[in-house]
Amino acid sequence: MSEEQQRSFAAKLAHLRERIHPPDRGPYSAREIAAGIEGDPGAMTAAFVSQLLRGQQPYPRMHHVEALAKFFGVPPAYFFDDEQAKSIDEQIDDIVTWRDTEARQIAQRVSELSPRDRATVTNLIESLQSYEDQPREQRRRRKASYDGDG
Repeated sequence: MSEEQQRSFAAKLAHLRERIHPPDRGPYSAREIAAGIEGDPGAMTAAFVSQLLRGQQPYPRMHHVEALAKFFGVPPAYFFDDEQAKSIDEQIDDIVTWRDTEARQIAQRVSELSPRDRATVTNLIESLQSYEDQPREQRRRRKASYDGDG
């Protein structure tokens, strides 16, 4: 890869920040990133994260790189190997596109339902979310019941 095709640490970090976030919101703030790695050996302040994003700190220490990589779910090599970064970026783009397309399709299908059926879907989603929010050991599954003779 030529010198002009290589991306800086800041550019790679900014790309991760723009692409990897929950589907129902925008990118993480520097403060949220700092809070997300709090307690990690590579923890840093929001100001330092902001400096990294702007390229004012172009060569962070390895423990910072590892903490950021863990936060965004990529290997630390993402920041050093442009070929690996390109491959990972393609995977991220595929996942984001799928996620956004699926959510859009679901929303479109739900909007075509009657108000009563939309309320039913909303209740189902709330029930599923409530179940998912419970700690795993507190989840109870209902056993299928059979009301027939015997």
